Amino acid sequence: MSVRPIDSFKAISFDCFGTLIDWRAGQRRVLEQFPSLRSHSDFLDQLIDARGSVERELQQKEWQPYETILEESIAQAVQEICGETLTPTEQRAFAAGQVGWPAHADTRHSLQQLADCVPICLLSNCDAQTLRLCAWKHFPETSIRLFVSSEDVRAYKPSSQHWDTLLSELKLEPHEVLHVSFSPEYDLIPASQLGFQLAWIQRDGPPNLDGVHVAFKAKNLQDLCQILQAPELNSKA
Repeated sequence: MSVRPIDSFKAISFDCFGTLIDWRAGQRRVLEQFPSLRSHSDFLDQLIDARGSVERELQQKEWQPYETILEESIAQAVQEICGETLTPTEQRAFAAGQVGWPAHADTRHSLQQLADCVPICLLSNCDAQTLRLCAWKHFPETSIRLFVSSEDVRAYKPSSQHWDTLLSELKLEPHEVLHVSFSPEYDLIPASQLGFQLAWIQRDGPPNLDGVHVAFKAKNLQDLCQILQAPELNSKA
């Protein structure tokens, strides 16, 4: 696998929830507190998967805030899997809990290492305020050059608007940017089609990357730092 030094890139963009933030653990943490689900603790992972499927369907319709999508998707998933009806308070709590979803253990230090070398951008399907609050809460030392949320572009990945906005704001070409994500569907495939360089982080199981050229594959973000082999990073090891 060919390796490019980090200073070959003029920016690195990241998917946030899933790649930097442990979205599955975060959802479980919130769902475990719901009175409506006390007798359904064995189904939480199934609920999370079902909610993701509902979310994808909702995002293909007319744009609405991600907070609304979280509320609607979890309510539908709970009804489908558990036959229960969440209270409005539980639905709102699930959406509001996104800011408290934990970062992956390797995120904070590794993201700071990368930001010391190249501008960092966050591209997310969440709402604008949530994206900024998440960054300030979980990696406050890291300077973020650009935030692009679904609220900013009125669209959801895998549509191209997040990447189009990044290129327009930073006045860059796709090949000058490394996009980092765990998700082929939402990030790697569309970013590849636009001409971005790609790095895949193994947060879940092995992905289907057929037909997608991924320049860097890493088991976690710290591994990616080492693979990029930037002198600034190696000197701090």
